[in-house]
Amino acid sequence: MPLAATAAIVAQAPQATPTPGAADTGGFDASKLTPAQQEALRLAVIKTSQNPVGNITAFPFQNNFNYGVGPYTRLQYNLNVQPVVPIMLSPNMNLIARTIIPVLNQPSFAPPGVCASPIGCPSTFGLSDVQEQLFFAPKTKPGQLIWAVGPIFQFPTATPNTLGSGKWSAGPDAVALVMPGSWVMGALVTQLWSVAGLPNRPNVSSFLVQPFVNYNLKGGWAISSAPIITANWTLAQNKWTVPLGGGVSKTFKNDGQLMQLSVLYYTNVTRPLIAPQTTLRVSWSLLWPVKRGIDIQQLLQEAK
Repeated sequence: MPLAATAAIVAQAPQATPTPGAADTGGFDASKLTPAQQEALRLAVIKTSQNPVGNITAFPFQNNFNYGVGPYTRLQYNLNVQPVVPIMLSPNMNLIARTIIPVLNQPSFAPPGVCASPIGCPSTFGLSDVQEQLFFAPKTKPGQLIWAVGPIFQFPTATPNTLGSGKWSAGPDAVALVMPGSWVMGALVTQLWSVAGLPNRPNVSSFLVQPFVNYNLKGGWAISSAPIITANWTLAQNKWTVPLGGGVSKTFKNDGQLMQLSVLYYTNVTRPLIAPQTTLRVSWSLLWPVKRGIDIQQLLQEAK
């Protein structure tokens, strides 16, 4: 799933089984389908996993290795644990709840001379600000634009608080995408404003747009790009962080568990000083297609 790692900006394979079985489709026996239908169903399940508001439960672990952070170009590590749970409100409406729990290892901004002294300049490790993103996603027909809107909340959970904004923040979020053939293409947008918090900390006004493109190949492989473009409106200059890049992903089963592994690499063509020069993103996701509300014929239609 192309899920945004916005909290980091605040501070900043096993053998594959190509044919999904009953566990992938809520009890439906895929072995009763023809080989062509089985392949179409496999592709449909993979495309659903690439849909931020798809009818699938996901538990991603997103590892971000951020190189060239700060004036002394040091390494920052950011792990985002991002559980995504769809809740069926009615036959025509789902609520997608996505929680982003960032764990950060922030390098020191002290000069090399201080680092070489007995004082040293150790990095700071801990929890950053947790986000909750909610999307109300109406059911759409195959071939139509898929969309969802809702609120986003950010909580000052950073421990120590230097790893976060120190502010309670909220705003809107939205996502829209299409899934023609082997493609999954769309964009996710959020805007956050601080509403309360520590008075001695700067206000939050941050914008994020994450365009995503997946082209699915055979055997569960996909070529992917999902750059996280951000703007910090409170900065006087260098407001934007704009990465370019992409990579590959693989969806497979191991001991009956559906999962996805992706490796992507980005270079920031413009950025503030505290943002990294480059990012290596390695994500591992556990996937559980939701049993309620699955329409097998619709899945097959969406894979065309």
